[in-house]
Amino acid sequence: MRIGKILIIFFVILVAAGLIYRYHSVALSFFGLSVSGQTGESSPGVAVTRASGTSATAKLATLTTTPIRRATDTNTVSAAGNIELAAEYPVVLQVGGIVSQVAVEVGDVVTAGDLLVALDTTDLERAVARAELNLASAQAQLDKLREPADPAEIAAAEASLEAARQKLADLEAGPSKAELAAAQANLAAAKAKYEELKAGPSEAELTKLKATLEQATIDLQQAQWAYDQVSYKGDVGASSQAAALQKATIAFNAAKADYEIASAPPTESELQSALNAIYAAQEQLDALRKEPTQAELAAARAEVASAQYQLDQLTKGADEAELRAAEIAVKQAHLDLEEAQANVARAKLQAPISGVVLSVGVEVGQQVQAGLTAVTLADLSHLQLTVNVAEVDIVKVHAGQKAEITVDAFPDKVFAGEVSRIAPASSSTSGVVNYPVTIRLTEAALQDVRPGMTAVATLMGEQMADTWLVPTNALTQYQGQTVVMIVRDGKPVPIAVTPRGVQGEWTVVQSQELHEGDQALGSVSSHLEETGSTPGQRGGGFMMGPPPVGR
Repeated sequence: MRIGKILIIFFVILVAAGLIYRYHSVALSFFGLSVSGQTGESSPGVAVTRASGTSATAKLATLTTTPIRRATDTNTVSAAGNIELAAEYPVVLQVGGIVSQVAVEVGDVVTAGDLLVALDTTDLERAVARAELNLASAQAQLDKLREPADPAEIAAAEASLEAARQKLADLEAGPSKAELAAAQANLAAAKAKYEELKAGPSEAELTKLKATLEQATIDLQQAQWAYDQVSYKGDVGASSQAAALQKATIAFNAAKADYEIASAPPTESELQSALNAIYAAQEQLDALRKEPTQAELAAARAEVASAQYQLDQLTKGADEAELRAAEIAVKQAHLDLEEAQANVARAKLQAPISGVVLSVGVEVGQQVQAGLTAVTLADLSHLQLTVNVAEVDIVKVHAGQKAEITVDAFPDKVFAGEVSRIAPASSSTSGVVNYPVTIRLTEAALQDVRPGMTAVATLMGEQMADTWLVPTNALTQYQGQTVVMIVRDGKPVPIAVTPRGVQGEWTVVQSQELHEGDQALGSVSSHLEETGSTPGQRGGGFMMGPPPVGR
């Protein structure tokens, strides 16, 4: 079966070659240009001779001619697709928090700078306040390092150093005799007080206190009797008797309290307090008698060194390293404050472009994190169309190529476009190889065009001047040039042409010598299939129609 098909194809090729040779050889011989390999001027392998005019005119009527056509649009490519957004703009939260306001809905038209979403700023404003305090503290520390030391601070540091030195000297020298004697006397007094408290008052002390109380009682009774004698008077309160009674009462109460305290036994609290005084006095005496340890001496020497360092720092001022560290701290505090203030501003999410809201991803009361896409916007003035171009046509397409776009929804309008991207890799569906081509709509007025609309793009090819469509079999080689045989004044005339591309049975050629209405000696296959065709000068038919002609 395969061999049979091959034989059939081979037979068809032979027949076609024979027809081409027949038309050209007959045409050349009939119009005075006979083809041979031996006589006349010719292209390689072809000799041309001139025949008589009467014979050529007679033979011309037996040949088929085809009118040439203008070919200004033969490089155009058309493909369909759907309008789509050139880009979507996700608006991302730069800080986290709780959503306090959502100012837009899907479909809303916004202008650049419009509020989209707002977050609660309570915590962010607190962060600003903390940053301000940190900056003030860092600045104060830097200012302190830059200022000369206060005389009062220097005096205090000198006093601290002197005290530390004296403490070290005392440890190294040990206690003096006077210090030991005072400590011993303090211990003896504490012990004596405890024993006295424990033993209570003597009999003589109690007798004396009791006598004092009895005398105070008698004095009070006498003062009361004298007061009673004048109590009927209206101004008795200002009398000497009233003053004497008050004085006697106070003396009586004091004598009574002294007697009761002296006669009462000591309390547990009083005894414990007296014992504690003994323990403290004993510890003080033992500490004086004890030799200082190496650790105590080292601590005292370290205290002297620290006091000396503090005094030196005050007198010589801050060094470069300290100043540099303080300056860095101030700069960092400035940056922290700016960041905190920026976060407050970032809590209000604004539209970066003018466009339409495609989606809203947050709601009021929601806890959100930085990096979340809150709103997605689209700019409807930036639209594009992606179409699939067949592999046979992709060579005609290039970046920046102009396009005319028609939208099904607006059949009477044509929008301008431009190729912005050609996919480097092809896509294949059911064996058909296509290349995705993206076309950017450059038309200014796109208010009515919406994403998803069906559209057809016509990619405009090169507009070459003096380009024509001629039957491919009308071309031949003559005197080293490609020519097409054109019938003029009843005679064939070879016109030199430059081939620009093949369109099936037609070839695009360029020549300034061709004109509208010229008839070429050649035909297309559909011409042979027409019913009732007659030879002579006539237009050739087109199987499936001719290639596009100029507008």
